Amino acid sequence: MHLILIIVAVIAAYVIGSLSGSLLLGPLFDQADLRSSGSGNAGATNALRAGGRGYGLAVLAFDIVKGAVAARFVPILLHTLGPWPFVCGIMVILGHVYPVFYGFRGGKGAATCIGVLAVLLPGSLVLGAAVWVAVLVASGFVGLATILGMLGVALASFFVPGVPPAGHVFVIAASLIILYTHRSNIERMRAGNENRFERARIWRRR
Repeated sequence: MHLILIIVAVIAAYVIGSLSGSLLLGPLFDQADLRSSGSGNAGATNALRAGGRGYGLAVLAFDIVKGAVAARFVPILLHTLGPWPFVCGIMVILGHVYPVFYGFRGGKGAATCIGVLAVLLPGSLVLGAAVWVAVLVASGFVGLATILGMLGVALASFFVPGVPPAGHVFVIAASLIILYTHRSNIERMRAGNENRFERARIWRRR
């Protein structure tokens, strides 16, 4: 029975991740399939660029909440936590990146990862968020800020007290997923044609 519950919990986390905020909320903001515009990504950054602030923030909130829900509530099915919140955390991120309902073409997983971290590793998330903001205001590259911010989370997890071994495994796995999903951003930065979020470049304006 316990094995069945584990399978149910893992699948439930993946299914929750497969609920794409940009595609479900798109009709409310007069937006078609976000994957056919902008960067072709179904995440909050592309939603912001394609549909404006309201759409972008709604998608961001949706994707963060689903990550938090999967990490906090799905493991309750097992009646014992252990490493399973972190396993569900990885599965909800994978569901976002490879959604079963949308031809396995989703977002890059960053917002959903934030939701998981907010529930499971909030202390590490604080440092990651600080790194993200610093890189964004200095460079304007959202993708670079996300990659380095996640690496900041991974580094912080080894210094924040009380992080279990499963937490270390989670941040390493999540960092690799984020790095992989942002490979096109890395390629564009190397080629010199990556889009910048100019309004965020406060450092340069000063």
